[in-house]
Amino acid sequence: MNAFAHRRTSQRVQAEAPVILEDFRTGFYYDGRLYNYSTDGGYFESRYAPRPGRKIHIKVDGLPDVFTPHVYLAEVRWRKPLSENSNSYTYGLGIKYC
Repeated sequence: MNAFAHRRTSQRVQAEAPVILEDFRTGFYYDGRLYNYSTDGGYFESRYAPRPGRKIHIKVDGLPDVFTPHVYLAEVRWRKPLSENSNSYTYGLGIKYC
């Protein structure tokens, strides 16, 4: 179980979906993959790792039972490098919706 689970205010839903993130400050776009979400935030992996505190837009498409893409303004809460043999993404990011 995740070490942060005891501090969460809402339960996470496990889901895998592609995401596009936009750095709010620069306007650049990056791809990634969402692995879980809740009403407060989520976790995804990407090759780009904005610093904690940075505002980003997240566009999520392909969630089960959701037929239209959703765009969220979020703040990066934490980031961690992933092991080289984990997958094609290099960072894991935790976000909180604004």
